[in-house]
Amino acid sequence: MISRKTINAIEVCVFLAGQRHVGYMSSTALSPRLGLSVCYLENILKPLKAHNIVGAMKGPGGGYMILGDTSLISMWDIASVYEQTFDADESSAQAEDKSGLASYELGLQQIVKDTLCQFTLSDFVDETRCEDARTLVQTLGRFKFKPLAASFVPKAPNSVFQLHMMLA
Repeated sequence: MISRKTINAIEVCVFLAGQRHVGYMSSTALSPRLGLSVCYLENILKPLKAHNIVGAMKGPGGGYMILGDTSLISMWDIASVYEQTFDADESSAQAEDKSGLASYELGLQQIVKDTLCQFTLSDFVDETRCEDARTLVQTLGRFKFKPLAASFVPKAPNSVFQLHMMLA
């Protein structure tokens, strides 16, 4: 069936899809929000990056981000990174078990695959909440710095020559 790592990978991808407006999120920022250790999170994100589901950027402002359109990434695309393919299971199961248990298991796995293929990341992301956050990110910028206060420019002469011009 589906492993705990696959379930965590789906949760990570859904969270990243919901945070697309923020941009790249570091694993240290993701870790407390998802309740996963940074090391375990990196182990989940590495295969997702290798399969071009998640993109990564190093350096300040870097981290991880979902690649592509969330309406085109199915849950099976994510799960298939961690789960065995059914084709390999089918040939080995038929060779070793003739009692019907293997065919039952294969049928159940096919139902799980079909169900996961029906749902995409966009089905689990609340787009209305993302719109409010997009305006905040545009205001704060990529590195999430607050806007600088307007600098104070004195209205006094800047040099002795400007002072002489004002007095003359």
